[in-house]
Amino acid sequence: MKKPLYKKISSLALVIVFGGVIGLAAGCNAPANQATPTPAGTAQPTAAQPTPAPAAEPSTGKGAVNWESAIQQIATTDTEATQKADAAEVLAKSYTPSAVELKDFESQIVEEYTAGNYLAHSEDAGYMLTNLFKATVVERNHPDGEAIKKFAFDFYQNTKNVFRGADTVDSEAVQSNETQMDKALSEFKPK
Repeated sequence: MKKPLYKKISSLALVIVFGGVIGLAAGCNAPANQATPTPAGTAQPTAAQPTPAPAAEPSTGKGAVNWESAIQQIATTDTEATQKADAAEVLAKSYTPSAVELKDFESQIVEEYTAGNYLAHSEDAGYMLTNLFKATVVERNHPDGEAIKKFAFDFYQNTKNVFRGADTVDSEAVQSNETQMDKALSEFKPK
């Protein structure tokens, strides 16, 4: 059976994105053995690592894609935060999670928010891009009107804008989005 044209184009776009990410990572001037600074503060990330999809689940055709290593490559590039966020978003939009992984992403972004950690590490590119990636995947894999979709969108907005420096943690826009996130959480009933 032939693949539809949109799947061929999607696969090609994914290859181009990863080629660019690898090229950017290869062009970095930072030594590979340099320690990554950790942000100061008492809040610590609480989300568990995503559960790998069981081997019995059908492949999405993107088995060779390791989003975690791709995010780390993006995080370590010498590009601006805006470019890093855009690259993570492109990666998330072309990523198809398993059902188990999607549920993990949902619970992890909710846990990071309710623990108060999701904006506490705004200088940690790997952490922020991972949250941005997960929120984008959750938001795009749910239909309009679902509370988790609304929550993920506002989580994504705050994460992206604080990481890029467009908003501060205590800004009016962030607080407004958090009010909406609280409302979505009150509607959300985890299964």
